[in-house]
Amino acid sequence: MSADTELRGAIQRIQPPDELDAQRRAWPLVRGAFEAREPIEWHRSNFRPLLAAAVGVVILAAAISPPGRALVGSVRDTISRSKHVKAGPALTSLPAPGDLLVNSKVGPWIVHFDGSKRLLGPWWQGSWSPQAKYVVVTRSHEVAAVDPNAKGAVRWSIERSGAVHGARWSPDGFRVAYLNGRELRVVVGDGTGDAVVRQQVGTTPPEWRPQAGHELAFATVDGRIELVETDSAKTLWRTVSREPPIQLVWSEDGERLLVLGERSLHVLDANGRRLQSIGLPIGPSGVAFVRKSHSFVMIRYSPATGRSDLVLLQAEANAGEPRFLYSAPGDFGSLAISPNGNWLLVGWINADQWLFLRLTAAAKITAVSNIAEQFGAETRTGPLSSVFPTSASWCCPPSP
Repeated sequence: MSADTELRGAIQRIQPPDELDAQRRAWPLVRGAFEAREPIEWHRSNFRPLLAAAVGVVILAAAISPPGRALVGSVRDTISRSKHVKAGPALTSLPAPGDLLVNSKVGPWIVHFDGSKRLLGPWWQGSWSPQAKYVVVTRSHEVAAVDPNAKGAVRWSIERSGAVHGARWSPDGFRVAYLNGRELRVVVGDGTGDAVVRQQVGTTPPEWRPQAGHELAFATVDGRIELVETDSAKTLWRTVSREPPIQLVWSEDGERLLVLGERSLHVLDANGRRLQSIGLPIGPSGVAFVRKSHSFVMIRYSPATGRSDLVLLQAEANAGEPRFLYSAPGDFGSLAISPNGNWLLVGWINADQWLFLRLTAAAKITAVSNIAEQFGAETRTGPLSSVFPTSASWCCPPSP
């Protein structure tokens, strides 16, 4: 059974479709009762009981529906065995095989399955190559390929006149796209043949379409999304002008593209046709596809309550109702799905924590504190969001 099937099964047990509206109506009451019973001031030392309360809310919400009680038992058993949900003081291991690439204020880090980590150097951003053999990194006016297994040794480097950012390696490993100011450029994977593909594009990092050679999606200056075949520079399709996006995300099969803006989310098919649109309130957001599926997780922030929700949606024309996954006060940041599809990493910025949510039927949540400090932010003068890691991507378990 796939991780996506297991995930949908677990959520269905929590929220049967015919009782979803009742669950939604009851959610504010349950949450209010919990918060009234256990008022918490916003101090760092109080985040652990806050997390335990949030998990308790999920249990109570599940208990509203009789079919959900089967899963409640497994959640209760999990919490009973550990006495309470407790955030560990350090990241000592990952819950699933693979490596994390973490972009932080001091540069990109590699985190291994056993929890060991290494700073790649004073780069500003980093992105995996296929199978995590290299990392493409940028800073100021430079784009480079570094070897994470050789202490970040530089394999090639290119200097440009503009501000270089948003570098992405193609799925086959033979191309690297990046932004040089407002130019979209592509270089061969060995650092040769650097060339301009488009002038005057948007600032959103481009994204290669999986399973499709060298097709690249990018944003234009007027908010359109264009798909270009980079070897020929031919435009395959272009959408109408909309809100400038902040994130583009392809499904693993290359058949769905999520276009996330500050106020809306659009779901496109492989031909650029819009399948659905979702309005969003102003606030932090992010999206990530579940492995090998068209299901995706979205951060949905509520300015009225100051809370962030995680919801599961379908990237289809007839998407059905969103499924609630988790909620907590404050802002969620980065999202990353483990390579085996069983775990979701969520950055909880206000709590200075990473949450790991198991997406299979055996419900489990683990948390790690002091994330900003562990990734180089030993001191800070501004808000926690200014030093909390900006993104994380989970890649490529070692071959057996």
